[in-house]
Parts: sequence; structure tokens; C-alpha cells
Amino acid sequence: MGVARDAAPEIDRLVLSVNQAVGPKHGPRLLSSAGERGLDSLRLLPHIADFLLAGALTSELATLRMRYSPPDQVLERLEELEQKQLIEPGGGGWIATPPMRQLLEEVVAARAEVAAEAWNEHDDAVTIAARLAQVVGLTATSDHLVAVVHRTLPEPADPYLLLYNRLVTLRYVRQHDHAEAWLNRGLTAPAAVVLTNLWKGKEVEVPSDGLSELIGLGFADSDQPTLTAGGRQAREAIETDTNRRAQATFDVLDDQDEASFLDALGALPGTTE
Repeated sequence: MGVARDAAPEIDRLVLSVNQAVGPKHGPRLLSSAGERGLDSLRLLPHIADFLLAGALTSELATLRMRYSPPDQVLERLEELEQKQLIEPGGGGWIATPPMRQLLEEVVAARAEVAAEAWNEHDDAVTIAARLAQVVGLTATSDHLVAVVHRTLPEPADPYLLLYNRLVTLRYVRQHDHAEAWLNRGLTAPAAVVLTNLWKGKEVEVPSDGLSELIGLGFADSDQPTLTAGGRQAREAIETDTNRRAQATFDVLDDQDEASFLDALGALPGTTE
């Protein structure tokens, strides 16, 4: 479970740092562009931009990509976008219409700018990490639907955005494996979210369906939102299971490539470092 486990926080650090920096740097401009298209927010759009630009987004793919959001809310958002003539059926899935395409291309360009600013002095690490991320991503099996579709999308020429995209594919691999781990323990998505937040010491909403489910299972205390010993054991078991499942994809790397991948990831700064 070594490299899958050790790479996960580094991949998260790099991808999330780019995502989190886009808002402060480009948020007002992107929100203004969304408003020009009759939208009051960018809700969902950054998460499905790549798929919509390629005409590869299906309802199934959207709900799997956003599996911690209520499926009806995801589908309602797609319906809204269609009603506003911002997406339309095309090929095998939804595709952005010209007004939406321009907005989504702005979102992608913002990511590229942020990634380049963070990584442009680390080209060797960028090249190594991107190459090995692709090797791993291509190994993902067909049940990793979001990752498999994402890896087939047209790749950018920009090396920093290319690395970002390939790391996103690996996050989709782990997202699937993590979901399988908590689903196999009979949890719903809301309960899995609360379980993880409590495990990390974060505050959770009280009351909530997810918390109530955990209390019913004996995983959380009813008096206060903290995990019981059984809850901690369950969450640690889910993490172990996630790492085991993810390692099956990372097994394509030999020992030298594993070390090179981890070294390259570790050499890259986040956008706020």
C-alpha cells in the first residue's frame, strides 16, 4: 500500500492548492462571466468543465463525479444549464454551447495560469510527475468510470496544466476506491462525509442525516459530535481498504518509478507556499 498511500496527500496538496488559488485570483472575473450567461454562481462548473468541453459528460458521470452531493441537486443543475441553453446533447453526452464554452475555457485558463505560477521553476519535477501520473492513470480499470473518461479527454499542450489534469485523473481513481470502501461498510455518502470530518477533527453540522446515521451505527456519540472507538476503527479500516484498492492501480510502477514519482511530487510547491 506504500506508494498509493504516500502519493495521495501530495496529489491532494497540489491539485487543491491550484483549485483554491483560482477563486482569489480569478473569482470576480469568472463570476461576472457567469452572470452574463444568466448564472448566479459557478456551482458545479469547475468540477465538470473538462467533460463538458469535450462533450463527454453524461448524467451518470456527473453524479459519480459529485458523489458526495445529492444526485437530484446535480441533475437539477444540469437541467438548469440546458434550459438556459448553455449545454446541449451532443455525441455521447452533454456538450457546452458556445457561450458556455467561453466561460469554461476561462475557468481552465485560470487553472493553467495558477499552476504555471507555482511550478514554472520546477520543470524537471513537472515532467517526471506528469509522465508517471499518466502511466498510473492508464492502468485504472473500467469500473473507475470518472478516471477512465477523464484520461481520454484531449490533453493540453501547456505542461503545467497537463500535470494538473493527470493528477486530477489519479484523484478520481482514489475517489472511486474510497467510495467502494465506505459503501462496502454500508455507509451512505452523507455518513461517509461526517465520518471523515470527525476523524480529522473538523466541525460537523448538528443535526444532520449523516451524523444520525453514524450515531445509529454506534460510530458517533449522541451527546456530542465525536467518534466512538468503533467509529475511529471503522474510519481507519476504510482508509486502509482505500489504500489497498488504490495500490492495485499504482502497482504498474516499479520501485525506482515509485521513488521518482514521490520525489517529483514532493519537489513541487503548492500555490501558497
